[in-house]
Amino acid sequence: MTRDVSQTTAGGATLRDHWQGNKNLKTKKLLSETLYDRIVFQDQSTYPIKFKDTTERYFANLKSLLPPQTKVYLYATWMYPNFPVDGMVSNDSKEIESNLELIGSQYKDVEIIPVGKAFDLFSSLYPEISLLTDDDKHPSPNGTYLAACVIYASLSGQSAVGLDRRYESKDQNGKKIFYSIVEKSVVTKCQEVADQLVFDSR
Repeated sequence: MTRDVSQTTAGGATLRDHWQGNKNLKTKKLLSETLYDRIVFQDQSTYPIKFKDTTERYFANLKSLLPPQTKVYLYATWMYPNFPVDGMVSNDSKEIESNLELIGSQYKDVEIIPVGKAFDLFSSLYPEISLLTDDDKHPSPNGTYLAACVIYASLSGQSAVGLDRRYESKDQNGKKIFYSIVEKSVVTKCQEVADQLVFDSR
């Protein structure tokens, strides 16, 4: 079964940027003109901690554009090393998720996508496998795959176990291109961690 998917994204964008149309974002237009089954909102990674009130305000604004039947998710991202919070450094994702849970709890139909918690659990179980690139901030192919497994399980309600480890297509010249290739030794670990977090919490 195929699904139509659209996105409106920009590097470092906040929910306020989406609401105000900054960075050439067309989010309000899309939400106002298109009926979606599911919507995933993500604020800029530091905002749910440093500017929780701002996250809460603009999430409420954007959600107000949606009909009641649209299922809404808040994406709880990972905490990267040396994450700056009011001059201090925090190294786990609990505060991001707990703040988003408080925001989401004001509505009956909002769920958290626990990507940050998945990163924390995976790293505790398999510290030898890096989920981040050399900048210790952005996800490696392993981290991207883990996040995708969590998103898949959260949105579909189905197990991530058995998902492919390679995703490919063809370019405009008909040549094969790979969007993602994950090591065999990592795939099952990512799938199992995703399932544990998504389904054990329900």
